[in-house]
Formats: sequence, C-alpha cells, structure tokens
Amino acid sequence: MKAWVYTIYLKTRMDWRSSEIWITHFLVPIVFFFVMGAVFTSVMPETEETLIPTMVIFTATMGALIGTSGTLLPYTAAPTRKSMKAGGIPFSSVLLATLVAGIVNLLLVSVFIFLVAPLVFGADLPASFGVFIGGFFLFLVPNLLLAILIAVLAKDASRLTIVSQAVFLPSMLLSGIMFPFEMLPTPLAAVGYALPATHAMMIMTEESFPLVNVLVLAAFIPALLFLIGVRLRALLRDEG
Repeated sequence: MKAWVYTIYLKTRMDWRSSEIWITHFLVPIVFFFVMGAVFTSVMPETEETLIPTMVIFTATMGALIGTSGTLLPYTAAPTRKSMKAGGIPFSSVLLATLVAGIVNLLLVSVFIFLVAPLVFGADLPASFGVFIGGFFLFLVPNLLLAILIAVLAKDASRLTIVSQAVFLPSMLLSGIMFPFEMLPTPLAAVGYALPATHAMMIMTEESFPLVNVLVLAAFIPALLFLIGVRLRALLRDEG
C-alpha cells in the first residue's frame, strides 16, 4: 500500500516538474481558450452558450491524449519496468498515479476556464451545474484511460504521436465542439459518435442527464480497463 501511495505522490510531483505537462495541460489550453474564445464570441455570438463546455472538453482531450500519454510512455520501456519491479513498485501503481495526476491537473485548468469565461467573454454558465460536473468527470476518466491505453500500446514516441493525433483530431472536429454535431454527414457522425468527446458535449450542454450518452461514456470505462489489463498481462509475460 505504501508503494502505491508513494508512487502517486512521486508521479504527481514529477508531472508538475515536467515542461510537457505544463505545455499540454495548462499553457496551450489557456492560450487556445483566450484566442478561440475571442474569435468565437466575435464571429458567432451564439457560441457564448456553449463556450465553457467547448473549452473544457478541448482542454481535457488535449491534456489527456497529448500530454498524459506522453509522460507515461517512458515508464512502459522494459528496462524501466524491470527497475520498478526490482524496487517493489508495481507497474499498475504508475498507471493509477498517472490517472490521479491527470484528473488533478485537468480539473485545475478546467476550473480556471469555468471561472474566467463568463468574466472575459460573457459566456453563459451551464444549464445545470450538477449535470456539467457529472458529465465532466464521466468524460475525464475514460479520456485519461484512453490515453493510458495508447501509451502502453505504443512502442516508441513516434507511434505514440501518430495514434494520439489520430484520436485527438477527430475528437476536435467530429464531436460538436467546432460546429454543431447535427451538421456532420452520416459517415462522419458515426465516427464522431464513437468518441468520448461527442458524448461529453451532449451531456454538458443539457439541463438533465441524457441517458444514452451517459451509458455510452460509462461503458467506455470497463472496456478500456479490460484492454489495459490485457496489455499489462502481455507486458508481464514479456518480462518472463
């Protein structure tokens, strides 16, 4: 138990010292928020209604898929895993620490956006604070689990970048963040419906929980945990 707690503490501290985390979890999302917030509200004033969920979902998606997956990758290398095993640190504790650190970091920047958007851009507050918060966490957890899965599957940084971008870009373009989901052609809408960001947008902009979207997001969690578990067993077999 001590190893798990210490790993979470150490990983969180290392993330706070990581320039990659500061860039992908804080700097880029905040700059994007101010730039795109000004553009959206100037060109399309009606976007004030959805500016907060749009920026929060962008932040959580980028931070997880680009930032969190990148910081986890070095720990997946065989020599690092063997060193941790020799030190009595289970690799699964690193994954849990990554999940916890990601939640903390992305929650902080999302709170910043939530508080600043109404003051700077006159953004509307969510129709239901409870639905917004519930949808946020229901989205954030599978989003981070997806980032962890990508990291444990990738064998090097170049493959990680390709896979992360292959998920991140459709999440931005096909989820209803940039333009209404209803405008998408049927094939692209089908792709968008398979992305967590789409369901998060549909939940966080409503006054009550839409059951289908909640169930889909909730289903991502056991499915991703299962896939991560399969990959971990494969890594353990490789260690002999």
